[in-house]
Amino acid sequence: MSNSGSVQRDRWHAQQGVDRPNPERAAFQAGEVRRLLEQAPGFIAVLRGPEQTIEMVNAACAELIGHRDVIGRPIREALAELGDTFFDLLDRVTSTGEAVMGRGRPLGIHRMPGRPMENRFIDYVFQPIIGADGAVTGIFLQGHDVTDQKRTEEQLRLALQGGRIAAWERDLTTDYVTWSDNALDLLGISNGPAAEFVARIHPDDRRLQRDALARALAEDASYSIEVRFLKPDGSMIWIEHRAEVQKGPNGLRSLAGITADITARRTAEDEVRESEARYRKDLEAAALVQNGLVPKDGIIGNLRHEGLLQSSSFIGGDTFNVVRQADGRLSFFHIDVCGHGAAAALVSVAAHHLISQAAVRNVSLRPEELVQEAARDWPQDLPFFTMIYGQIDPETGEGSMVQAGHPHPLLIRHDGSITPLGDGGLPIGINENPVYDAVPFTLSAGDALLLYSDGIVEAENAAGEVFSEERLSGLIRAHSTARAGSLLQAIAQEVLHWRGGTRLEDDVSALLLERL
Repeated sequence: MSNSGSVQRDRWHAQQGVDRPNPERAAFQAGEVRRLLEQAPGFIAVLRGPEQTIEMVNAACAELIGHRDVIGRPIREALAELGDTFFDLLDRVTSTGEAVMGRGRPLGIHRMPGRPMENRFIDYVFQPIIGADGAVTGIFLQGHDVTDQKRTEEQLRLALQGGRIAAWERDLTTDYVTWSDNALDLLGISNGPAAEFVARIHPDDRRLQRDALARALAEDASYSIEVRFLKPDGSMIWIEHRAEVQKGPNGLRSLAGITADITARRTAEDEVRESEARYRKDLEAAALVQNGLVPKDGIIGNLRHEGLLQSSSFIGGDTFNVVRQADGRLSFFHIDVCGHGAAAALVSVAAHHLISQAAVRNVSLRPEELVQEAARDWPQDLPFFTMIYGQIDPETGEGSMVQAGHPHPLLIRHDGSITPLGDGGLPIGINENPVYDAVPFTLSAGDALLLYSDGIVEAENAAGEVFSEERLSGLIRAHSTARAGSLLQAIAQEVLHWRGGTRLEDDVSALLLERL
């Protein structure tokens, strides 16, 4: 997403999410947002100021550093053992205003008093926190402790390097197999008839071995199979069995090959698959929840509202809502959270919930008052978000809206003319006491108001050109007679075509309000 002015920031990939408005709950509960981040499975920390003072750590981060008392202390003092290389990364974020990231980075850390330093491995993203003046005021640290995964990978590497491989040769005339000396320790098998080896292959895998051997003999080719193998001690292991047909004098043939114990690799692969399946299941569940909480297309009074949401990944930071108030008016908003990943998704959920609650609880507040209250209550150490918030009478079409760092909404008249609305405004989370002005508008019959994310106008093609506001306006004019849903689908298709059919780099979302 774009920041107001010239400040550019990295985006986090996320998706919409919301808690349903609950009139019994107070709006803008900052503690709830903090709890969402506190419960995040990865470590999260916030550093502030030139000394990079530790302002916040979540439970996962506290566990990683051994639950030491670090709040309010410069990181170089509180966690000195992290070393200059680590601190240089933080300095780079501060000096360049750009995020840094890495995978499997080694980290030496004292997790327990009086105990030797532990070697841990982390995947990480260090993101700048940028003030209204464009200066870096802090760093948002996010990542995961992947030590167990790295250790499993290292154990697998050592197992393969340790020579857990037996060589063998099979005389096809006598069907006698000669094994290398280590076969007895590795597999529990020694020289003897081939049938002894085949008998130890798991019954469900014997056909695989038989068919592979038959093809190799028919084609004078090689083969490689992975099967389960029963050792004399009753343990079942995985083996990789490779062989090739060799021709000897007088046309006699034999098989030569190797058999490796690949149990460690298969176990690691199974664990990775299970972990990926769980992770994908969690993401899919989160996406279903978030998609389910975004309002469905509908008609209220003389107003039709339709939405578009295409995330760049399973979960994203774009979200929107339409809330009917007790007096018949509609509150509407469109939000784009700064950043990528699970943390941005959590912030998106929290922001959606808080603004929805405010719209229900504070019916008497004008749009500019509600947005100012949101900006005051939003925790300054959390990523910022941009927003359009407005209210409209669905019967008369009269409304007003506030722009908080979000792309300019487009007022689309029934005659095809397009007028951008708003004067910019600061994103929520940039300044604790911003001042916002409401922009009035009226939708006559056939008019529409389009709210959209910067993922549309900033989508780049292969040449690095952005889609731009001009192309969006041209697309709208070309579809001036289309229904709202058709227009939104045309926007989505055109952006994807502009990208050359490749994966979206940012979420693409829009909310269209059309007067009937």
